[in-house]
Amino acid sequence: MTVMGINKICSGHLIPELCWDWDSHHEISSIKPPELLMGVRKDLLQGDIYIEWFRWIIEQFIEREYLHKAPSFPFVFESIYKEISALVGMQISDEQKISLSKHVSKLVIDRVSLYHNKKSIRKAVSLETKLALLDIYGKKPRCWLTGYQFTKEAIFNFTEPKSEHLALKLPVYVDRLKPIGLNERDISIEIDHLHPFSQGGADDIGNYRLVCGWANKIKSDSITGYSTAQKHICMDSYPSNGLYYWVLRLIGLRRKCEHPSCNKTIENNELRVRSSLGKSKLINPLNMQVVCEDHDDLDDRFILSSKFNDFTL
Repeated sequence: MTVMGINKICSGHLIPELCWDWDSHHEISSIKPPELLMGVRKDLLQGDIYIEWFRWIIEQFIEREYLHKAPSFPFVFESIYKEISALVGMQISDEQKISLSKHVSKLVIDRVSLYHNKKSIRKAVSLETKLALLDIYGKKPRCWLTGYQFTKEAIFNFTEPKSEHLALKLPVYVDRLKPIGLNERDISIEIDHLHPFSQGGADDIGNYRLVCGWANKIKSDSITGYSTAQKHICMDSYPSNGLYYWVLRLIGLRRKCEHPSCNKTIENNELRVRSSLGKSKLINPLNMQVVCEDHDDLDDRFILSSKFNDFTL
């Protein structure tokens, strides 16, 4: 990317009107990102956006009527073959168009089936299943997405009737980039569907993960960093759920301290994020780095939970 290209993109960011100017946006779309400046998270960012792009590619072929009545394969294929032929023209042969249309038709039907599955009702998780999950996670179970270690009280509450629940002691200080503990739900044990139930994930123990309430709330049914609305960290008095989701996704995906030679993982430590460019830098999806307590250099990470909503970056 040229300096002129960087200036064009930065101008579009700093001057909002340019983001709504078609010619400017069209020009920006042809500029190759500056890979040398993309930071340590380039692969994560590119992988996540490709997941979203491929989903949009498939969804563009879905007819509204499919959402009311599941279509047959021949019906979908006939429609998609015409649309793909119009899109690709003479660039590929008729045989290739047929093969591509068959493949896309199957993906469309699979995607439509996920929509219809949303109408399904989740089954209640049995005590037997809860005990089996605790057994899988060992004597000191941790949140699968953050490494947060559950307290004895939280473990007790997970398997007992709500009327018998013990009070959970909230921490005095919380991590401003991962504020687990502002309320009792944050530090309770919940069951997350790794592959979201609303997107067709199985409702069984193979798809269940034990997570803290905070992680379950932040993750919701998102599967990429672009699934949730993003706000620029500089504009917030305190981090938005968009930033929290990026923190959660990176820790849950990376699952280990990224400091050279460190062997601490999410299985035995609660992990954090820092800027790979130094502790004075703002945190964003490009520079986030996973670290353990030993390799954390953020001086003002922890703040009084009672003052959380008052702090500024």
